[in-house]
Amino acid sequence: MTCGRLGLAVCLVAILMAPGFGRAADTVAPLQPPRLSRDAMEALLGGDAAFRFVYGTADPSAAPALRRRALRIASRLFGSDSTRVISDLEATREDLAAHSVFLIGGPRENRWTARLAPALPVVFEAVGFCFQGRSYREPRDVLHLVYPNPLAPARFLLLLAGNSAEAVGDGGGPLFGDEDWRIHRDRELLRSGRFAHTPRPWTYSASLDRDLLSERQQFARSLKRYEGREVTVRSAGDATRATRALASAEALLARLDAAGFGAAAERPVVLTLYSSLEHKGLLTRDTRPEHVERAGVAHAALPASRTSDDLESVASARLAARGARLDSRFFRAGGIWWARRFEGEPLAQSVSRLYHGRVWPRAFDAARVSKRWRSPLILEPARAVLLGALLEVAGRRAPLAWNAWLASPAPGTLDSLARRAGVSAVALEKRYAAISDSLARSGVAAMRREGPRPWRAADGFQRGACLAHRVSLEQGYASRACAEELGRLRGLGVDWISLTPFGFLPGTGSPEIWPSADARPDGENDESLVECAARARALGLKVWLTPHLWTRGWVGELALSNGDWARFFEGYREFLLHYAILAQRERLEGLVVGHELASSSSAFPDRWRGLIADARRIYTGTLSYGANWGDEVRTLPFWDAVDVIGVSFYEPLVASPTRDPNTLREGARKALARLREVARASGRPVLLLEAGYPSLPNAAVKPWEEGPGPPDLETQRACYEALVDALDSETWVAGVYVWKWFSSARASGAGDPSFSPRGKPAERVIARAFAAWQGRPVSVPRPNAPRSR
Repeated sequence: MTCGRLGLAVCLVAILMAPGFGRAADTVAPLQPPRLSRDAMEALLGGDAAFRFVYGTADPSAAPALRRRALRIASRLFGSDSTRVISDLEATREDLAAHSVFLIGGPRENRWTARLAPALPVVFEAVGFCFQGRSYREPRDVLHLVYPNPLAPARFLLLLAGNSAEAVGDGGGPLFGDEDWRIHRDRELLRSGRFAHTPRPWTYSASLDRDLLSERQQFARSLKRYEGREVTVRSAGDATRATRALASAEALLARLDAAGFGAAAERPVVLTLYSSLEHKGLLTRDTRPEHVERAGVAHAALPASRTSDDLESVASARLAARGARLDSRFFRAGGIWWARRFEGEPLAQSVSRLYHGRVWPRAFDAARVSKRWRSPLILEPARAVLLGALLEVAGRRAPLAWNAWLASPAPGTLDSLARRAGVSAVALEKRYAAISDSLARSGVAAMRREGPRPWRAADGFQRGACLAHRVSLEQGYASRACAEELGRLRGLGVDWISLTPFGFLPGTGSPEIWPSADARPDGENDESLVECAARARALGLKVWLTPHLWTRGWVGELALSNGDWARFFEGYREFLLHYAILAQRERLEGLVVGHELASSSSAFPDRWRGLIADARRIYTGTLSYGANWGDEVRTLPFWDAVDVIGVSFYEPLVASPTRDPNTLREGARKALARLREVARASGRPVLLLEAGYPSLPNAAVKPWEEGPGPPDLETQRACYEALVDALDSETWVAGVYVWKWFSSARASGAGDPSFSPRGKPAERVIARAFAAWQGRPVSVPRPNAPRSR
């Protein structure tokens, strides 16, 4: 549908004349056009106080939902600080010009959206909105827009607007990512794209506009159908995979039929197959290998690490057709139980790993509801086994008992769940324990064959790169773009990479950790990590998993009360064990147990020893801790508990900017000499888990500081040359990881000031060094003799 401006003037006049708006907003200066590119604006973006969240109150019925949405977004980003969230009546021109702005609500709800709308690349109509030639008039249509703030065009304006307060209030889909706009309908992405920035910034280009609705329609037309009695498989590609999936799915549903879980109606389950996680994610906005869209409708993509589909989604789609709710906490577990597979392996193998690693939950723990995040790698298999126990305890009433848990909101305790299903909690608990023990024993042989072994000095020097996820499905870890970067790194001489998932804390005073493990398609979710790791290992690369915590400020300065420290470590244990399980299952060669958590590592060494011991019960590969280059690496009290010393190597090389090679080399040698003493004291080699320099004039003075400014590629090159020269004779160094290399070529360029050396003179320095260091030996330093008293 094409656009028109009918009704826009009436809408704007009505809102702008609302009582109180003129007094609160003051006189607005002329709106300004874009001036800088998005990259240039991001380089100038401030940190802690950068944003104001402004919700609309022009429609009193919508205001509460918009305010709740604003508070949810702000609290996720900035913790409990609600001062960033203000109403459109409270916002002044001076305040909005001094910050980047997040507007919640369209011009009918938000007075500031109405005021700024003439300068935005969207037309708000009497019904709906029009974006670049197409109208969107459904009640659940939502626009996410990134654009320069018309009051201060060096700052950002983020707009969340839609055709109903309900759609805006529930989010309307994922928030902002690499794209400059996204349009959703009922949380389904219809359209997304980026503005061009040459020759002028923020100009529309049809070549950068992606019409997902048309792509879905085209994909649907390309599908070939494979018909069975109870399943229809749709696939545009691999016929062998489709016929194999059809046969397995038919057998799976036959087992459900035999147990009394037959379909309520004679409609087959429809399973659509995709060629990759990226393709599935683009068309469905779900990158999990399998998911259920609605009753009887499932989708599956085959990860790079697997040869066949699990088909848990087929069983779950049948359960949904029998009344199971997709939002039930037992929904996925039901499919896992019937498929007897979880995350690409037999369920028994998953259970055995957790059981023998002493993290298998008891029945009451598997049953309960928790407000804090819990690892799905532990919880989903446990809930599947609990449903298996219910199946056996309930006998012929099992289908009704399952529906009691899956078809309506389930109670939060084992006792209440047992009452709901009409079974004995004691019998349920006993059967859960028996099945757990049986599965653990049957999976132990495969579990013991799987693990990576620890790195040894005889394995040689690690020529590494920190591969950083670009927050975008098409540029992140699961993308074809990332696969191309892995190939480039291999050609550069890299033989190890590190992958970094995140846990987010709202602030340095908050103990709550929200992992990226189950993030939306743009994030560092588990499936993207696994996809990238599998592609890397297929190229002969070895992989470290290096989970980081991220917060406002520096995570090394967490300041918590005693009670909050206890909550922090409880959450961090869950966070760490999640990635230990993932690393073990995927046979990844290294795991970093913590990264620059200086305030906790110095104050709670015994807690850290306990965490490391817990990780070792699960994970058999190499363990390290990534210490900050300052006091933390020299004073860490538990180096003896890990295999290699890890350090973020950002020690200054000089006190004032210079490119003089002799001066820089001497600075690098002095910095390494301090680490040599740590190696000797502990009797362990040192791994430079991060070593890098931004493309800035101040790179040698503050190597850790990436920010705005004119790029200085030669200073970056000179710093790398100094480090390489200083490292040449230091055989106690186990390896060096270049910080950082993005998962997409689009994320950095020769003219940017970032850490990335890609396409810059520093890349040639790294290539020469890695070629020279092939087969480089590593020696384990002898511990210093204890001093006599």
